[in-house]
Amino acid sequence: MKNKPMMMVALALPFVFFTGCAPVKPVVQVEPPSPKTVPVHTVVLAPDPDGRIGKAEIANAAGKALLEKPFEMTKVSQPSLPPLVPSPAPAEYVKATFDEALSVEPSAADKFILFFESGKLKLDDKSQKTLPEILETIKRRNPVAISVSGHADAAGSVQVNNKISLQRAELVRDLLLKNGVDSKIILVSSHGKGNLLVPTPEGVAEARNRRVEVVVR
Repeated sequence: MKNKPMMMVALALPFVFFTGCAPVKPVVQVEPPSPKTVPVHTVVLAPDPDGRIGKAEIANAAGKALLEKPFEMTKVSQPSLPPLVPSPAPAEYVKATFDEALSVEPSAADKFILFFESGKLKLDDKSQKTLPEILETIKRRNPVAISVSGHADAAGSVQVNNKISLQRAELVRDLLLKNGVDSKIILVSSHGKGNLLVPTPEGVAEARNRRVEVVVR
């Protein structure tokens, strides 16, 4: 009888090896754990609505970074690494990341200063011409609040200056009311000579300190 050739099929079993007929213990390859993703925090210094620039110091145990230019940025991740050296944020990054937030940020307040004649409840000539500009701004902005604060110079007693600065503020408030401004959004305050625009010694009658400040928000 002729012997028929026999085809041997070897089955490859990964990580399992056989030696003769001895019991087999599989060798299992363990994959190294994937490194954890470390969150990276990006900090960008944005200007105020009126364009003013503040400062921001970002610090951790390894170091710190000072942001003091508009749209300057740094990144910080784990405590063992210091924040990156500040650099300008790319314009496209600022637009994509902060455009929506910046668009809803309230606009800067409009501030006006009205000056008075010495010892009187009468606006000087220049300030009388400023009143229409204030009214136009109120109409355009449709504000939620208007502060009207009265001030005096350093001449005279505290009591007298408190009284006259309040009367000046009330005069301006009444002018706004006569022109249709809602009384509910007007806040009147008096500072007397306690908040001088131009610092002077006691007793000095400085015209620029006799004023009413109107802030439209």
